[in-house]
Amino acid sequence: MTCPVSHQPPTSENTPLSATVERFERVGGSVLFGLFAVGLFDQPMLPAVSAALEATGRSRYQPWARAVRTAAADQLIYHGEDADRAAEAQRLMRLHRDVKGVAPDGQRYSALEPTAWNWILYSAFFVQRGAYLALTRTEPCAAQNQAIWDHYRTKTQGLHLPGRSQPIEDYTELVAHYTRTAADDLRSTPALAAATTSVRHAPRPDFLPAVATPLWWLAAPALSHVVMVLGCGIMHPDVRDRMPYTWTRRHDTEFRALTKVLRVAFDRLPAALTDSPMARNRRAYQRLVTRYRDVGLTSFAPDPTFARAARR
Repeated sequence: MTCPVSHQPPTSENTPLSATVERFERVGGSVLFGLFAVGLFDQPMLPAVSAALEATGRSRYQPWARAVRTAAADQLIYHGEDADRAAEAQRLMRLHRDVKGVAPDGQRYSALEPTAWNWILYSAFFVQRGAYLALTRTEPCAAQNQAIWDHYRTKTQGLHLPGRSQPIEDYTELVAHYTRTAADDLRSTPALAAATTSVRHAPRPDFLPAVATPLWWLAAPALSHVVMVLGCGIMHPDVRDRMPYTWTRRHDTEFRALTKVLRVAFDRLPAALTDSPMARNRRAYQRLVTRYRDVGLTSFAPDPTFARAARR
């Protein structure tokens, strides 16, 4: 949920709320954000979510394909136009209605059960917040935390359940709820074990040609270690303790070193290189809107200069 407690970044109370929200969104639209995806492994720690993932089987048997589809949906939800975001949210809600059943332990589960559904939203938010802290080395103040949470809730409005099942509004209450859930309800589950194995012993991605297999097996161990360290590094301590991955002081050191390098890349590389395709397109669109608006007049009232010229 945050960076390791002993390495908290400095606060940023003087930063305007709008600037904080803009930078938070830029993190979510950066390709570097994907390096923290293991932070999402708090999701399968909730038994109901684990049961659903195991029943569908795609997370266990098609990890890359599922990851690509999830990333695509996230881009549409967070960086798409309003109509496209709404359409994607409706599609996700409709398809998740089919994810329900009875777990091996006899407990019923449903993807749209409020506790499980909202846990996914909370998890995704805290991973983005954790990546934001890691890539910007800033600790939001209370007002900034509420602002980025409000922004996230606005972006995900189409995924909210109705009535009292909507996500928690107050950020402080959200943190308290997350902390209680992490301490009391999360478990080491079959889906968590499968997800961790898919990262630590990742098969060749489907989108890489077969000829690249030797190169993949050479690079995969290092890449796996990097994403495990970065993802676990932003986890809430109670969540990280449940990971089938022993965290040590050496990992603390590696986390600091890796995030330092990533901060340099995030700050100094052109956004055209670090933005995801959807975020890049959105940024270009906004630049064009600003440019065209700057061409317009600020008033359509008669121009005194023209009036004087006409009297001559």
